[in-house]
Amino acid sequence: MRISRLLVLFFSAVIFLPVTSFALEGIGPRVSVTGTVVEVRMTEKQRFDQIGGELIIKATNGQIVTATIQDTARIISEGRLSRKSLITANVQAGMLVRVVGWRVDSKTVSASMIVIQNIELNPVLSLSGILQSIDGKSITVLTSDGKTRTFSVTNETTVSISYELSGADALSLLQKQVLLTLNPNNSSSVRILRITGRSGVTLQK
Repeated sequence: MRISRLLVLFFSAVIFLPVTSFALEGIGPRVSVTGTVVEVRMTEKQRFDQIGGELIIKATNGQIVTATIQDTARIISEGRLSRKSLITANVQAGMLVRVVGWRVDSKTVSASMIVIQNIELNPVLSLSGILQSIDGKSITVLTSDGKTRTFSVTNETTVSISYELSGADALSLLQKQVLLTLNPNNSSSVRILRITGRSGVTLQK
């Protein structure tokens, strides 16, 4: 009888324990964790081989989780180019990620898949500024921190305009405000170029 009461108390505690107390999502060996990358750890050999490594992640509930990246793990990003595999070196501190893998303990997961989430809002992959020049397959942008940076534009770059253009203003994109989403596989290449407004003015459609 005493054992039965202990079991009841135990399961009651588990049921009413706040969900936010668990960083790893899932009750079996297969789990996932969502959060922000705090640190990327790789040995020199792992960097050379472009496989493996560890991610230190601050989960959405605030707990720190270590994701050990399997040699066969797949790293991708959300969006149109999600089928293109990335490598551990493409993951940077500050990125929002979702890791899927196998539970090692309450704060460690052996990762089989890493997804860089919502790249358009990802602080590491997004920046804004004023479009200064267009030269063939490259653009120059005066970023919000006052620096002038050059980025490449490829056939995979999507260009969109967030407001209506008319008259002579529609003949050039120079000196207009832009929001860039960079390619996780190459941070000097633009995946999405969004025209958000005239210089000094943000206009939404």
